[in-house]
Amino acid sequence: MDMPAMVRPRKGRGAASNDSGRFEAERRTPFDDGWGTTDEEPAPLTTTLTVDSTRTIIARNDSPDIGFDRSINPYRGCEHGCIYCYARPSHAFLGLSPGLDFESRLFYKPEAAALLATELKKRGYSCQPIALGSNTDPYQPVERRLRITRSILEVLRDFRHPVTIVSKAALIQRDIDILAEMAKDRLATVTISVTTLELKGLFKEWLEEHFPDKAAHVLSLVAQTHGGRLYDSAWSKRMTGTGPYADMLQLRFNRACRKLGFGQRTTRPLDTRLFRPPPQKGDQLALF
Repeated sequence: MDMPAMVRPRKGRGAASNDSGRFEAERRTPFDDGWGTTDEEPAPLTTTLTVDSTRTIIARNDSPDIGFDRSINPYRGCEHGCIYCYARPSHAFLGLSPGLDFESRLFYKPEAAALLATELKKRGYSCQPIALGSNTDPYQPVERRLRITRSILEVLRDFRHPVTIVSKAALIQRDIDILAEMAKDRLATVTISVTTLELKGLFKEWLEEHFPDKAAHVLSLVAQTHGGRLYDSAWSKRMTGTGPYADMLQLRFNRACRKLGFGQRTTRPLDTRLFRPPPQKGDQLALF
């Protein structure tokens, strides 16, 4: 009888496995064929890029516990490969795995800036802050070369349109010229991301592979913050934690902020009143 193979991590990758997406009719499972192939070091996995020929660029949502109603994602998939990333399940909608596929088979939107300008110029467009990179990091490694995120920011700056960004990448400093200019007019807010947990299967696999002596303890602490479960996807609960351990983390965080001189967050709402489509050649001049 075929025995399940031990999953071995690949150098430079977060996930170790590449299980089928949840919408697939078949399920891939590695197994030991007895020829010693599972003892070999896994070959490096090359990242592939595919054009996403989307016809629209602004995605909208009406979720009651998300603080924005529209977003732009320049990329699908993310080479950062964070094992805890909540965006991993979205690759299943492409018929791909939330595991290695998510961090190695990337899709990019080269026409994002042009599409955005077209949508912002539509009659009746109502301005509200756009969340840039709400699903995958807009400053993941391929952005250094493709510069799609920067082209989007250039459009938003020209239209005086407010934007929020969440990223964990130092590459965001490249665009500080645009972001600083917009921030002066309350048109930009940048947030550095802190980890959360949704893919409990992949996270558990990663822990057991990299930290087998600590895995059970870590998973126990995580479960203690979610009423005994590794994750609670219920609205208003999915991005929070409760219980003594969660309270202790909050106290430690607050103490660290005081020690580092970080004051209470005083971010002001972004200004939507400044939104103005830039004049185009041939436009009729305004009288006032």
